[in-house]
Amino acid sequence: MIRLVLTDMDNTLVPFGDERVSQRAIDAIRACQEEGIDFGPASGRDRGEVASFFGDDASCYNTGVMVNGQKVYFLGEVVYEKTLPTALLRKVESLVAPLPGCAFITYRDNNFGDWVGATREELGSMYDRAFMCGGRRHEHGGMPDYPVIKAGIIVRGPEERVLDLSARLTEACPDLTFLHTVEQWLDVSPRGWGKANGVGILSNVLGLSLSEVCVFGDADNDLDMLRAVPNSCAVANANPAASRAARWHVGASADFGVARALEQIAEAARLSREVGREVLPAFMREGE
Repeated sequence: MIRLVLTDMDNTLVPFGDERVSQRAIDAIRACQEEGIDFGPASGRDRGEVASFFGDDASCYNTGVMVNGQKVYFLGEVVYEKTLPTALLRKVESLVAPLPGCAFITYRDNNFGDWVGATREELGSMYDRAFMCGGRRHEHGGMPDYPVIKAGIIVRGPEERVLDLSARLTEACPDLTFLHTVEQWLDVSPRGWGKANGVGILSNVLGLSLSEVCVFGDADNDLDMLRAVPNSCAVANANPAASRAARWHVGASADFGVARALEQIAEAARLSREVGREVLPAFMREGE
């Protein structure tokens, strides 16, 4: 029986470029919660950024796995956090800052972003995506010192340029990963740590086994989670690796794929209660 649902945000629950979670998805989340199923994001973003997608309805994001598993929340409280090594961040800063159209960003606890590199004008539309809670540009070497959990890189240009920079940074900084998760963006994370770690921590807090968890994803930063959780789902627009890693497959982000699956999870929970035995959600029964 599914007792916890966690979903990636960008290009999974929310089509890329959309500013809000659809009302259909909000209604489906509430239907799950009414059946006693916990819900939360499993995102590369932190809680402050995620809030605006849900119209600041904290019931949708008080519990979740944020910053690719580096920060875990339960009922609005941080139950785990993992910081990035300062020396490695300074090395990444030195490599990215001189590159045209690129910005290296670190985020404070309130999700305010500090960055070096391209100007706000040069960042174009990516500025609003990366600095939902505001930002300040600094000269190279002038980034403020504070414990950093979330960091990322804007790379203006085609996907080939993003992937090339990811490869070069990985070679230069092998203790970090630089995952291409959405257009013109790289997540910076500790090597060997990901969303799967956060899911495991949250499951333990809730007293659940992984078989009672259902996760949704679409990109490389979802791979470890999709592989670790038995009831893993990829949206139809997922990249090939995420699609292969998932056990189940649902509709595309733009076609309310996750919302529809959440509706089916809530309906299955209702039916299970009525008949006294487990009923699988419809998307898990397809092909039987």
